[in-house]
Amino acid sequence: MSRIHLIYCLSIMLLLSGCANRGNGPQGGAKDETPPVPLKTIPANGTVNYGKKRVEILFDEIVTVTNAYEAVVVSPPQIKPAIIKAYGRRVTVELIDTLKKETTYTIDFADAIADNNEGNILKSYTFSFATDTIIDTLKMSGLLLDAETLNPLSKVMIGIHSDLSDSAFLKKPFDRITKTDANGFFTVSNIRAGSYRIYALDDIGGNYRFDQPNELIAFTDSIFVPQVFSNVHSDTLWRDSVVIADSHADTLRLVDSIATVVHSVYQPDRILLQGFSQTFFRQYLIRSERKLPHCFALYFNEAMDTLPVIQALNFPFDSAVLVQLSATRDSLCYWLTDTLAWQTDTLSFVMNYYKTDSTNALVLQTDTLHLRTTGVKKPAPNESRAARNRREKEAQKMNFLKIGNNLSASFDLYRPVELHFETPTNIANPAQIVIEQKVDTLWKPLSVVLERGDSIGLRYLIRHQWKPETAYRLSVDSATCMDLYGHHNDKFSMQFTIKSLEQYATLIFEIVNYTGREVVQILDMNDKVIRTQRAETPFVKVEYLDPGDYYARLYIDDNGNTLWDPGDYSAHLQAEAVYYFPAKITLRAFWDVEEYWDYLEVPLWEQKPVELIKKKEQKK
Repeated sequence: MSRIHLIYCLSIMLLLSGCANRGNGPQGGAKDETPPVPLKTIPANGTVNYGKKRVEILFDEIVTVTNAYEAVVVSPPQIKPAIIKAYGRRVTVELIDTLKKETTYTIDFADAIADNNEGNILKSYTFSFATDTIIDTLKMSGLLLDAETLNPLSKVMIGIHSDLSDSAFLKKPFDRITKTDANGFFTVSNIRAGSYRIYALDDIGGNYRFDQPNELIAFTDSIFVPQVFSNVHSDTLWRDSVVIADSHADTLRLVDSIATVVHSVYQPDRILLQGFSQTFFRQYLIRSERKLPHCFALYFNEAMDTLPVIQALNFPFDSAVLVQLSATRDSLCYWLTDTLAWQTDTLSFVMNYYKTDSTNALVLQTDTLHLRTTGVKKPAPNESRAARNRREKEAQKMNFLKIGNNLSASFDLYRPVELHFETPTNIANPAQIVIEQKVDTLWKPLSVVLERGDSIGLRYLIRHQWKPETAYRLSVDSATCMDLYGHHNDKFSMQFTIKSLEQYATLIFEIVNYTGREVVQILDMNDKVIRTQRAETPFVKVEYLDPGDYYARLYIDDNGNTLWDPGDYSAHLQAEAVYYFPAKITLRAFWDVEEYWDYLEVPLWEQKPVELIKKKEQKK
């Protein structure tokens, strides 16, 4: 091969190799994980004697401002929201309210600023200026927890008042504000020297004052005086020295110098606020419906003290109508007893009920409702005679009354047997409902008492001291139960066996600081209450728990109603105190686990196990 041909072949090979490896060329550098950096501000951060309403911040890259209205906090609070925009590498803030004299302004961007490409967040960036000759620099910090669950409350407003009267929270905007972060922590910055009260407010009204009864709030009786202290400590700087002895080199650390470091410590820095929403009922009708011909339902958003008054316009409505009120008193079901009412295609009636008006007062409201049956299938327009005959014959067949129950093959030792029905039902002869115990190979009838579980006959209970590892049989004779519409039950029978004691675990708490007002709640892995038990003595024994992992909390039932109650600002009442057992409890079958519980020993903010903490934004 000639030299020219050789050079030509090598050139072709190099060219092909380069083409084949194009994908291995430059792929870009490492991912940018650096947040944007402020390069310049107009005016300079910390400027005094500033009288303009515009602030401009220049960054080293293109930035965005996310959800500025919610995330960015301007303090003192602005009645007319500031206009915050991002233009390329600039962020501008335009204040609309008139600037106050002798005031320090703080613009807290929180986590709203990020770079445009990768979304890297510039965290906790704040800017301040003063209309006076000095910048106020004091701070107060703390934590906001949900009073009932001890979960941190995020993005809730924290405000302070130099007016120490109780009415200031109701009538005046805050002096200075901030918002809690994702972990419930807050810092109110640039405070002037003085005495203050501090509050939390989920500001539904948007006016920086507590004037809506359903707003989440927190308050404390304490008066705070913010201060700053200099914390001086010494840091030792070392240097290495090599010493040779006996032909062996040793490295010695020698003191090079001692540096004095000064840190500013702002107090108070451990304010604990516990948020709650006061018991408040904004009453209104949510919806009305008629799924079946013989009943209709009304749904309200809150429990009712006074039931609606119904005036029927086109159907019989008298004292024979059964009214089913839900356990929470927020819904009503009217069971119609007259067949003329069932056959009415659209029920029309006037309803008088109490509704909350715009001033939060209950006023009498009158509505006219028209309810058409939605649960009955209409015949098709082109239905044949034969199809119609089949449908009518099917409708004439006996529909047995269904008996629901809570039984299972393996039944809990402490549970009553429950019978439940879809329609109001009467049991004329309770003796025909029989519970039998299996003794050897024979079934022995037991003497049991049947009791109603509600006022209209939808639920019945049978209580008995069950024996572990014993078989029982429930039998209901035919036509024992008859509902409001003449349907009766078919014959029914079911066997069940009570669990053995070896299948259960027992949890015992010895409660320190016992007052007699403690109510203990056993929780599952999702922080859901599965058992509640009043502490009648310092030793609380919770029996018949399934093996597994549990948690516990207790609350102090100050008013003795066995319910956890929130606070009331007008009465100056805090929410009833809640405490968590600070660890997971593992229960094993046929074991008793005893725990010593001093619920005041661990600080409240450290009590709730980390795996149970739910960080939820308060505002939706």
